[in-house]
Amino acid sequence: MFGILSGAIVNALFVIAGTAVGLVFKAEWLKSIGERIFQVFALFVLAMGVNGARDLSRPLLILFSLAIGTAIGELADLDGRIDRLGQRMQRRFSKSDDSRFSEGFMQASLLFCVGSMTVLGSMQSGMSNDHSILYTKSVLDGFAAATLAIGFGIGVGFSVLTVLIYEGGLTLLAGTIAPVMSDEIVALSSTIGSLFLIGMALNMLNVTKLKLANFLPAMFIPILIEAVRLIIS
Repeated sequence: MFGILSGAIVNALFVIAGTAVGLVFKAEWLKSIGERIFQVFALFVLAMGVNGARDLSRPLLILFSLAIGTAIGELADLDGRIDRLGQRMQRRFSKSDDSRFSEGFMQASLLFCVGSMTVLGSMQSGMSNDHSILYTKSVLDGFAAATLAIGFGIGVGFSVLTVLIYEGGLTLLAGTIAPVMSDEIVALSSTIGSLFLIGMALNMLNVTKLKLANFLPAMFIPILIEAVRLIIS
């Protein structure tokens, strides 16, 4: 069991290590440097989102997925639920009065889970026990966690729970969901995820205050549509 989940576990460990490094830059004498690094990282996330969202070859399906997925997220109040979960974790595990704990938990959870590397890496881990993609993602997420922790604090580290549940679940279900995860479906979900990255970067730069978690179900609408198509056919 742990062999199959090695990729997700290593990813979680890198997130923890990165968060620890990032918290060092919250010290007063490094604070100004940390703030600049955080802003540069937000611009990098924006660039990643713009680059990943260039493929709009199925605009109607993408727009439909965003509309339906966002409606589901609003009705379920995903943003509020995740925020309340973050607040409960803060009260239980953090002694500091960190006003950005929940935001850090949410932003990091979204960042570490919306990319195509998460899906492809987890599928590869589950189907061939090859963790190379998730190992590469782990290093990237470690750097990202360090930068996010500068701005959001220790809440970023608790996103390991999301990483383990999401990546671990995809890994264990890889054989079952493989027929649905065609290259086109992965690409569509990745494009939608890239739009989330744009929104996340704008939030980090205090340009917007989007409730990004409510948009999350949109990533799974193309997968659901493909599953229904396969069942019907």
